[in-house]
Amino acid sequence: QARQKATAKLAADAQKAAYEAAQKEAAEKEAAKSRAEAVSTSSQIPQNSVAHATMATSTEIKSELPGIKIYADSSALEAESRRRTLHDQVPSNIYLSKEYSRYDRQIGKSISKLMPTTDSVKARASELIKALDGQDCPRPIACRLFADKMISIVKSRNPTDKTFGKLAFACGYVMLLVTNQVPDAMDYLLAEFNKVCMYTVPKHLHALNAQARNTDYFRLIGYQEEDGKLQSTEKYLVNVVAYVKLYAAMVQTEIKGVRHPHGLAEGWKWLAMFLNTLPAIPATAFALHAFLKVAGFALHKKYGSQFMKILDVISRHFIPALKAQGSKVHPEAINNLQNYLNDKIYLEEPEGQYLAQQLLSKMFL
Repeated sequence: QARQKATAKLAADAQKAAYEAAQKEAAEKEAAKSRAEAVSTSSQIPQNSVAHATMATSTEIKSELPGIKIYADSSALEAESRRRTLHDQVPSNIYLSKEYSRYDRQIGKSISKLMPTTDSVKARASELIKALDGQDCPRPIACRLFADKMISIVKSRNPTDKTFGKLAFACGYVMLLVTNQVPDAMDYLLAEFNKVCMYTVPKHLHALNAQARNTDYFRLIGYQEEDGKLQSTEKYLVNVVAYVKLYAAMVQTEIKGVRHPHGLAEGWKWLAMFLNTLPAIPATAFALHAFLKVAGFALHKKYGSQFMKILDVISRHFIPALKAQGSKVHPEAINNLQNYLNDKIYLEEPEGQYLAQQLLSKMFL
């Protein structure tokens, strides 16, 4: 009789566990549906500049890499592939060529002198436009050299320095001024961004098992090697934040009379795709905060209540998903986003964002 009672209890416990599991699964599906609907609704922009923020056709895309799951919008992956094809037509070691090394040094020297001041931005932009517009160096090679040097400023400068934010905005102005005059350069810049930081696509590569989390995987997601060893996760996240800040600075830059080939409308699409397709994990949390910290002010200024809906999605879905992971998520990843929302940082113009805009007009080019 005791054995029968024990068996009955086990059966009851199993039934209860199954019921609770079913409830949890249903709740997760409903939350995912709600999150997608919220982002989809908030991405319907009335402004003429962008009809709507492109939404994901699939949050999980089959990967050709064993043990790797890709989280991304299919249109973002198509754009990344197109840019990479164009970018890779120019050999990565072209700067070693005796014929073109002079241009590499010329472009590198100009970018290395960039400072977060109006005069410096104007001078560097003029120099770079002349270098890219020259007849001696083929345009694709000049554009690739420019993109490589521009994005590598994260390596050549200290991204943890408090002045890096101002420098990122200065880079944003230079990138806009150059690509306005040399439109081909934008695809090379975006290709380089996507190459060094997958979150600028936006895209996330998830290793499904321990076997897949090997050295090749970490290289694939952007870990760099230092002294023959992969850098620490802490340094990796520092780079992620720096690259996303640089991308956001470029996206949010506006100069009166200068057309932006990849401006705020693209930043809005990036934000909607990011929230609709990428998982809430420490790396994506740091990337999201970096983007908002730099571009949030400009996005709020342009999209107003629609931007507030995006922030509501972050508050009601993204942050809770982070918190649900407990100790796996560093408190800083959560606190950064929580403080951004609570303190309404999006209402504050970031230091260095303005850079005497009225002086940066098309007239001086």
